[in-house]
Amino acid sequence: MTEFEDRPADWLSYDEALERILRSASSLPVEEIPLSSALGRVLARPVISPLTLPRHDNSAMDGYAVRGEDVEGSSEAAPTPLTVVGISRPGSGWTGRVARGQAVRIMTGGPVPTGADGVVRVEDTDRERETGRVMILDDRDRGRHVRPRGEDVEKGEQVLPAGTPVGSGTVALLAALGIPRIEVRRTPRIAVLTTGDELIDATESERVWSGDALADSNGPALVAGLRGAGCEPLSLGIARDDEGALKQAILAGMEADALITVGGASMGEGDLVKRVLDRMGFRLDFWRIRARPGTPFGFGMLPRPGEKPLPVFGLPGNPVSAFVTFQVLVRPFALLLGGHSRIGRPVVYARAGTRLSSPSRFRQFLRVQLEREEDGVWVTKRTGPQGSGLVSSLGRADGLAVIREGEEAVEQGEAVEVILLGEGPGWHGDPGPHR
Repeated sequence: MTEFEDRPADWLSYDEALERILRSASSLPVEEIPLSSALGRVLARPVISPLTLPRHDNSAMDGYAVRGEDVEGSSEAAPTPLTVVGISRPGSGWTGRVARGQAVRIMTGGPVPTGADGVVRVEDTDRERETGRVMILDDRDRGRHVRPRGEDVEKGEQVLPAGTPVGSGTVALLAALGIPRIEVRRTPRIAVLTTGDELIDATESERVWSGDALADSNGPALVAGLRGAGCEPLSLGIARDDEGALKQAILAGMEADALITVGGASMGEGDLVKRVLDRMGFRLDFWRIRARPGTPFGFGMLPRPGEKPLPVFGLPGNPVSAFVTFQVLVRPFALLLGGHSRIGRPVVYARAGTRLSSPSRFRQFLRVQLEREEDGVWVTKRTGPQGSGLVSSLGRADGLAVIREGEEAVEQGEAVEVILLGEGPGWHGDPGPHR
């Protein structure tokens, strides 16, 4: 068996690395759940409307349903009297027919009765000062304020495709259609394992502040990122730099849908993660990519008896490298695993506030803030030094400015692609380079 230290780097392009990762993702099983608990889940089947909305022509105003020819020319100086023959409320419309000289009092959403072709708003009437008769004081609403049957949804229409994330607006639509339960994809469970003798849990504040050890920022960041992608994170904690401890931690994550390891991805003597994985039968797909930060990123499959192999992502230990590779390589996989039809983050094109340079062989992801100029154009501002160990740049970043392979720089004032970093699996825009 070739030891990890002797394995040549693949140096895949970012696009090829992402393509290989996404090819390995298969949607998770389908389950049926109540609409009340569906927020953040992903539709596994298209939703076909069981009814037409609105069910009837209905009123967009509180007022009086009338025949347009009866109220033409009405004004305060020459009001038109009409006989009020009924009332139409939402869910209990008036079933007769409006004849010449008649009107029906109607509430917003009430079915427009046969014979009427418009609704005069109540403000343009005398509000039935005389019982059973209304005076029309303006004809501006003649032929208006009728919402036609089926204007919103037709029965049998596909209203939502599979892969749609369920948001509050989705819930509103499904509830209006009388759909109490929906089929969704099971939530992906993704395990996170950080490694290193130098790390302690961030909750051990006194030790962190005294300088006894380094706080693990990667684990909490990845757990938060997975939650933002609609996943169920399984934190495996921090494993010591010991082959036995690493193996036990990896075994604890074998029931997940994927495993993320952080650290131990390079070629130093203490980088044991890949060595331990190799001895567990790990099949490496690739190691090292032409992207910065995050060059030492790796991906492969770990066999599981009687099950599909476990996808394993090997992220670099530097906080910026781990964060960026998660965002641009792991997050799209997690969304695809959960059944999302869109897996890319929103992208905007901004004006470079300063010169942004990059080695031409690599795709560079630079942390930037965005400020809107007086002309309405977004302009990038660096978050500070771009070193892969400088975690402050992550807390300040609005997005990742992308410099593609073959580009040595984006000059000040030129357009640059920026991947926005807002959280939430349902936040979509132009998929940009991720799809």
